[in-house]
Amino acid sequence: MSTADAWSAEFEKAERVVFPQRRDRLAIRLAVFVLLLAMSVWSNVDHVLHGDVSGAVGVLRITALVGFLAVVALTTFQLITRRPTITVDRTGIHVDRRTAGFLPWPEIAHIDDPSGLPGLRTIQVHPIDGSTALGIPQDNARDLSELATWLRTVHAQRTS
Repeated sequence: MSTADAWSAEFEKAERVVFPQRRDRLAIRLAVFVLLLAMSVWSNVDHVLHGDVSGAVGVLRITALVGFLAVVALTTFQLITRRPTITVDRTGIHVDRRTAGFLPWPEIAHIDDPSGLPGLRTIQVHPIDGSTALGIPQDNARDLSELATWLRTVHAQRTS
């Protein structure tokens, strides 16, 4: 059974398919940013011990440290909660069930093929009114090409 067939079966049975954040991608991202955070802490401590903290480079070191800390905190939160989730149900496509991140099936103009850099690809779901597209990242689905095809099939079924 293909992944799309599994999604279709779940959609028919539960009337929705939920795509949580993938733990493997989050774990890799967390490991990379923890390493960068550790290197930044080491660099900052080394420069403090040598009294070399002033100037633009010192400000950049502190800014990088804060940035790495923020990414580690966000990624840890996502790893624990597996949010934001993408939910496909009978009414449309939801991002974390928020109103702002919702496109009803009749308001979807088209669903793009995956685009972006390898590892950072997304599917853009464009509304009819031309407002901001809803993005489905690779963090939520392993095979974005298959997901885009499946979403187009569900869209065609729900709007015909």
